[in-house]
Amino acid sequence: MANNKPLGQNGQQLISQLIVASNAVKEKKSSNGQFVNVPGVGREVSFAYERLRNAAEYTQEHLVTQKAIRRFFVRNLSFINNSLKSRHLAEELMVELIQSGYVENNSQPVEMIDTLGSMIQSHYSNYWRLKEIGTKSSLAESWTLDLMSVSVEKMIMPNYVRSAFAQFAYRHYHAILPKDAFVIKKRDEPNYDASIYIAIYKALFKADIAGVRYDMQQLYSISDTNIHDYANFHKRIDENFNSELTENLTQYINKYGAPLRVLKNMAQSGDGFVELLKHSGKFQSAYAVQIEKEYIEARTKLNSGLIKSIAFLFITKTLIGVAIEVPYDMMTVGTIIYVPLIINLFAPIVYMALLRLGLKMPGDTNTRAMQQYAENMLYGDESQVNLFPSPKKSIYPIGFRIAYGLMFLLVFGLVTDILITLGFNWVQGIIFYIFFATANFLGFRLSRIVREMELVTNKAGFLTTLRDFIYMPFILLGQWISDKYSKVNIVAMILDLAIELPLKTILRLIRQWTEFINEKKDEI
Repeated sequence: MANNKPLGQNGQQLISQLIVASNAVKEKKSSNGQFVNVPGVGREVSFAYERLRNAAEYTQEHLVTQKAIRRFFVRNLSFINNSLKSRHLAEELMVELIQSGYVENNSQPVEMIDTLGSMIQSHYSNYWRLKEIGTKSSLAESWTLDLMSVSVEKMIMPNYVRSAFAQFAYRHYHAILPKDAFVIKKRDEPNYDASIYIAIYKALFKADIAGVRYDMQQLYSISDTNIHDYANFHKRIDENFNSELTENLTQYINKYGAPLRVLKNMAQSGDGFVELLKHSGKFQSAYAVQIEKEYIEARTKLNSGLIKSIAFLFITKTLIGVAIEVPYDMMTVGTIIYVPLIINLFAPIVYMALLRLGLKMPGDTNTRAMQQYAENMLYGDESQVNLFPSPKKSIYPIGFRIAYGLMFLLVFGLVTDILITLGFNWVQGIIFYIFFATANFLGFRLSRIVREMELVTNKAGFLTTLRDFIYMPFILLGQWISDKYSKVNIVAMILDLAIELPLKTILRLIRQWTEFINEKKDEI
C-alpha cells in the first residue's frame, strides 16, 4: 500500500471535528474548584447490589450506567403529581451513582449538581406540557425517562468523539450505498437520511432507543419551544427506529461495519489519531495494530460475556426452580424429581461453555480486507461503490420457507420425545425449553462479537450447517422469549421492589444520619 496518499474530503472533515472534540475534552478536564465527595458508608453494599441487578437484567455493558440512572428516576419521580425538587433530586442521584461505583468519587465539580437539576427540571416540565397537548401518558413518560437518563450520563461522562464519528460514518454510507436498494416504498424516501443515522447509532454504537432519541435530538438541534413540533419529532423517532428501512440499513452496517468499528475505537482512544490520519502509511501500520488489539478485546468480551450469561441463567433458573419447579414436584408426586431439575439447571450452562470453545477469531485474510477497506474509505474515492461490499437481495423458492417451518417441527418434536423419555413433566419441559432457548439466543449474541469483526465471512461447512439446523429453532424461540422477558422481567421487578427500594432508602437514611452526627461533632 502506497505511502502518503492524500486524505479524502470526508477524512479531512473528521479531523476538523475531532479537533473540536479534543478541545472540549481539555476544557472539561481543566475545571478547578470543589468536587463532589461522598462518604464511603454503604458503598460496598450498593456496589454489590448493582452487580447483581445488572446480571439479572443482562444489560449490555455500555448501557448499565444509563439503565441505573433510569431506575433512579423511576423510583424518585412522580408522573401523577407535578411536584419536584430538582436540585435535591440531582444531589441524591450523584450520591447514588458514586456509591454504586458508576461515577468516581471526587471526579465531578459541585456545580454539576445545579446543572443536572436544571436539566431534570426542564425535561420534567416537558412531560407535563406533552400531556397538556394530548400526548399519551405512557409515551410522554417514556420519552422523558429516555432523555433524562441519557442526558445525565452524557453530562457526567461526555463522549465528544461519538458525534464527530457518527457524522463521518453517515457521510461514508451516504456516499457508497445505493439509495434505491433500500428505499422500497415511496413513503420511506423522506426518512432515508434519518434512518442511516439511526442505523449507524444502532450498529456501530449499540445504542438503544433512549440513546438514539437523545443523539438525534442533538443532531437536529430540536428545541422544546414549540411542544407540538417537539412531540412530532419524537413520534417520528419511534417510527423510524423500528421501521423496515432502518432495520435493513442496520443489518448492512452490522454485517460490513468491522472496518469502521476499528476506526471508531482508534478515534476514541486518541493517541495521536489526528496526526496518523494525515500520513496514510503510518495510519495503515497503526490500523493493523489496532485490528489485533480488537481481536484480543473480542476474546476478553467473549469470556466476560460467557460468565455474565451463565450468571444470568443460574440466577433466574435458581429462582424459578425454588418458586415453581420444586413446589410443583412436591404437590404432584410428593418428592423432588432430581434428574429434570439438574438437567434444567446445567444443560443451558454447559451449552454456553461448549459454544465458547467453538468461537474463533477471524484470520489474516479478514485483516487484509479490512485494511484495504479503510484505505479506500479514507484515501480513495468513496463514490466508486464497487470498492465496497454492495447490498444483496436474495430470492428463494417457496419450498425453502416450507422446509424452514418443517425444520422447527422436526427439532422440537425430537427434543420433546427425548424429554418425555427422561421423565420430564409438562412444567419441567416448559422450563427446559425456556432456558435452553434463552441459552441459545445468548450464545448467538456472544457469537455476534466475532461476526462484528468479520468483513470476509468463511463458508459454512457441513458440521456448522448441521449445528445451525438443530439450534436455529431454539435461537428464534430464545429471541422471542428474550423480547418478552425484557418487557416483563419478573426477576428484575422482584429485585427492584423487594431489595432495591428498601436498600436504597436505608442507605440514604444511614448517610443522612452520618452527616447529622458529623455536624453535631463540629458544633462541640
